[in-house]
Amino acid sequence: MNDTAPVIIRRVSRAKAGRKSNGAWKVAFADFTLAMMAFFMVLWILEVSTVKERTKVASYMRTQSILGGNSHPFDAMNSPYPVDLGGTPSPVEMAVSVHEPQQTFVAGMSAHLQIPEGKREPSAGVGEKLNSLISGQYDSPPDLSLLAQAFQNFAEVNQAEANLVIEAMPAGLRVIIRDSENRQMFQRGQVEMTPYFEDLLLKLAPVFSRIHNRLLISGHTDGTAFNSSQYSNWELSGDRALQARQVLAAGGMPVQRVAQVSAFAETMLLNKAQPGASENRRIEILILTSKAEQQLKDMFSSENKSNELNKAADAALQNQPVLRTDYQD
Repeated sequence: MNDTAPVIIRRVSRAKAGRKSNGAWKVAFADFTLAMMAFFMVLWILEVSTVKERTKVASYMRTQSILGGNSHPFDAMNSPYPVDLGGTPSPVEMAVSVHEPQQTFVAGMSAHLQIPEGKREPSAGVGEKLNSLISGQYDSPPDLSLLAQAFQNFAEVNQAEANLVIEAMPAGLRVIIRDSENRQMFQRGQVEMTPYFEDLLLKLAPVFSRIHNRLLISGHTDGTAFNSSQYSNWELSGDRALQARQVLAAGGMPVQRVAQVSAFAETMLLNKAQPGASENRRIEILILTSKAEQQLKDMFSSENKSNELNKAADAALQNQPVLRTDYQD
């Protein structure tokens, strides 16, 4: 008789063995670590940010919505300041600054105006004194061409080529600030400017402060009718133009630069084939030449006897019919 006890071998499949420790805790721990990192990041931002910065962020959160419009909420192109961990200044502080403009504003202008004759070095015309827009009146075609190039460079640096368009006109330079498919200057039916375009105008204000030409600011809407009997596209476009003037003034542009603020509603569509197109919703700033400014003064000034309105009134008075009773004794 064999007294040896039987040996029982129990085989456990790997699938059953894995159930005891499937690693789910690692996912939960990773989520917890990510949440704590985000929490401490928020605490750090609150610690290093100023009151103005926090106010700016709060304003952005109140006016922006990921549910409205066609913009993608995570598209970096929708923000004028992508995240930069290289130690650059605070984007909000840069946006609200109303002091000296950044050197990237008008690099092209300084390159044309300040490079010494005969020199072709890339570094020529670059520096604190040279890399800035010269203050003065811009009237001649070469001056306006250089000014247009400066605005083009500004648009490229700020990735705003689709929102900032420059056109030369006989009366001066036409600066068009308009909506695009991914960026809206105003929410539907609203007059409060969205943060991106507010920042854009704040950065443009120091440029306009150095241009001594008078400005005409006009507001334009698309062809969509406003659903109100007391408030139409006329009031909306006018209020938006006034909002643009206020933002430019807050950015440092002298208020006396503005000669006129006008409302055009939907009467001057850029895209007449599509009245509701985004490019029709815009703010236009016309930089007047001295000649155009004088014509504007002659048109509306009552002190100037040689203006066209006074001439027409005098001609109408002289052409009045004469009655016979005027010659009776």
